[in-house]
Amino acid sequence: MKKLFYRYVFLMLLLIAAGCTSTQSTMYKPTDDSEAWKVNVIKKPSVTEEFVCTINDSVVIKESFPLFGDNIEKSGKYRGKKVMMNGFRKSTTTTDSNGKTESHDSYQIRVFINDVLIDKFDF
Repeated sequence: MKKLFYRYVFLMLLLIAAGCTSTQSTMYKPTDDSEAWKVNVIKKPSVTEEFVCTINDSVVIKESFPLFGDNIEKSGKYRGKKVMMNGFRKSTTTTDSNGKTESHDSYQIRVFINDVLIDKFDF
């Protein structure tokens, strides 16, 4: 009976974690008249919040926020072009009328291709 209970709890936690992944997309048109690129930024839940930049379903950059720090920056390459992802974390704390305090983090991730800002993604 305990084994069945633990399996159920594990399955529920797995479903909750999978449901917390968030993806935002934009399109980028290279200047050489080739096909447009689909640029995704995926936020994966973890202790340090991992962000993944994909272009046309290929992982270009993976980076996590440090435990103590509010900025990330990492570079990669895709089809000979320099891709950079940087971002920041903003933490806010609110207190309700009952004195209950809640903290919330929001993130802005920016993607650059050849030093040109492609888009900003707010999570």
